[in-house]
Amino acid sequence: MERARGRAIMSSCHGFWSLGAFAGAAAGGWLIQRFGELAHAAVITAVFALVLVWALSRLLEDAPEVGAPKAPLRLPRSPLPWLIGLMALAAMIPEGAILDWAAVYLQREMGASLSVAGLGFAACAGTMAAMRFLGDGLRRRYGAVTTLRVSAAVAMAGLALAGISSAPGPAIAGFALAGIGIANMVPIAFSAAGNVPGLAAGMGLSVVTMMGYSGILLAPGSIGFLAEHFSLGSIYVALAVLLVIPLALSRLAATADFDARNG
Repeated sequence: MERARGRAIMSSCHGFWSLGAFAGAAAGGWLIQRFGELAHAAVITAVFALVLVWALSRLLEDAPEVGAPKAPLRLPRSPLPWLIGLMALAAMIPEGAILDWAAVYLQREMGASLSVAGLGFAACAGTMAAMRFLGDGLRRRYGAVTTLRVSAAVAMAGLALAGISSAPGPAIAGFALAGIGIANMVPIAFSAAGNVPGLAAGMGLSVVTMMGYSGILLAPGSIGFLAEHFSLGSIYVALAVLLVIPLALSRLAATADFDARNG
């Protein structure tokens, strides 16, 4: 889609995901309490089905060009998509850690009330959504590599602040700051994977998304295990150190910058 349109749109697409996460975190509990979980699930499913029906007729056709050589069905031999996938994995583990453990951290280790504890992830999701809608413009102006480096540094600062805080307020501010930084790291990695030279876009993207989203799967269980031996605060500080990986690999994001000739 980015090549077809000749401009970056990946961050904005992820922005709608974050907007949905923010709306669900902010209103889901109230709706379930007011109408029950079955009614809530039925309404959400119906709304999603209507949106899907509306979108199906507007999808971009991506069939191979007539006479184009058939790409072999094998995993990439180049290390580049795997390294970009490692970058996405390191960026998505902190996102999953905030999604699943921020409320527990605020309630268990800081004594926050249930309503306040929910603000940890909501703050992260809100700032993440806002920054993702701004991310495509930032990427076009400053380039993918610079945007990724600044994003990683901001996310590291936010996670560290959340981890060393002794009160809910600063910790929530740290999660909000982490959301600003994490917001555009994964979209940039996905765009970079879809534009690896000499590699079919679908192949590179499938490798990176598989590796990246495994971070969402790895984070809850592994952090739960570690939390039995260490405080969640120290774990969030360690996750800030983990972001050294995408910072060190940031130059690989250069393939996310493309011009109209790619379209």
